[in-house]
Amino acid sequence: MNPAKIEDTLKLVLVGWIVIIAAAWLMGRLCRKIGQPPAVGEIAAGLLLGPSFVGLFAPEFVSFIFPDEIKGPLALLAKLGLLLMLFQVGMEFDFSHLKEKSKVVISASLMGILAPLAGGLAIAPWLHRTFAPDLPEFGFKLFVCIALAISALPIMGRILLEMKLERTALGATAISAAAIDDAVGWVFLGVATAIIKQGENFSWLPFLGQVALIILYFVVLMKVVGPLLIKAWRKQCKDHNTETFTPGFLALLFCALFISSLITNKLGIFAIFGAFALGVALHSEPSLVKAWRERFADFVIVALVPIFFTNTGLNTKIGSFDNATAWFACALVSLVAIAGKLGGCTLGARWAGSSWREGLSIGALMNTRALMGLIAINVGKDLGLLNDKLFTMFIIMCLLTTATTGPMLRAWLPDDLKKLVPR
Repeated sequence: MNPAKIEDTLKLVLVGWIVIIAAAWLMGRLCRKIGQPPAVGEIAAGLLLGPSFVGLFAPEFVSFIFPDEIKGPLALLAKLGLLLMLFQVGMEFDFSHLKEKSKVVISASLMGILAPLAGGLAIAPWLHRTFAPDLPEFGFKLFVCIALAISALPIMGRILLEMKLERTALGATAISAAAIDDAVGWVFLGVATAIIKQGENFSWLPFLGQVALIILYFVVLMKVVGPLLIKAWRKQCKDHNTETFTPGFLALLFCALFISSLITNKLGIFAIFGAFALGVALHSEPSLVKAWRERFADFVIVALVPIFFTNTGLNTKIGSFDNATAWFACALVSLVAIAGKLGGCTLGARWAGSSWREGLSIGALMNTRALMGLIAINVGKDLGLLNDKLFTMFIIMCLLTTATTGPMLRAWLPDDLKKLVPR
């Protein structure tokens, strides 16, 4: 490739990147001031910069900031950011509360999966007939159920931290239930991806062989690769009398991360699953998690993740809603998502002995989808299961469910916990 052409493309990418970072940061601060998690602002920034808003009034501006020649490089940066983010999410998983196996955790998480799945099964046939009769029916219905059932553990964690609820019994219960929901959701998404990728050539025997290989790989990660990396980390800490990354270990870690991503891609599921699984394999080493958080977490969240949000926004076209049926469907998807997750988790927690306020608070927290929901939706689009209208519906659902979490939680928190929440 011509060096001058590369330099010109780089300049365009940097301009777009500057706009993305600035918009995400400003909208994140604005949302924080009105009691919303910064993630809502970051998603909103992506939507504002896309064809749904700025593109309607100043399409030439959008074309200038995001010309066609940088869409490929930005998409690659977004994918890289997603890999690092999912690795980080995996490391941040805290399974300590799951050992308690409390009735509330199990009941809330189980109903938090089953109720949205039921809602998805109820509306998916109509959505398919009305908006996507040409798309694979089975894959579409499967995806709708998964998109409605998934929660966003990282965003929930940020909300709990901002509201000073992370060390409360309620916070621990919600985090634990969400961890189970997310784990099940990612398993479902991985299985669905494998099934859909086989398409018309699907047969049970090769599929079960593929699932067996994936399970085997995850076991190897947890039992062999993870412990070896932790051993190498402890050795470098001892040898250098430090708990920060040395260049040698950092090279080893990034090689392991990218190899894991490549392997899951080769096994027929998306590369992000490999990054997430490796993170989970390392979550039990607090000093390693802390070192990553201190050195890379802010960079990933500030510089890379917003590209993913903006890329999503650039593909979101509210203008594709050209009739009342589309708007009705959008409202229906959002209503079913909120009712399924909120109602299911609340009833599950209530049956296990929680008060109504505690149950509603857990349901409100579990209703947030944000990052994880957006990832699932983008996976659906990459698999060819969503057209522009459906993609936009689910993006709006994701944004609404996340935006309603804070207000609902503030309204339903038990009185003894309201005192902890900053005003």
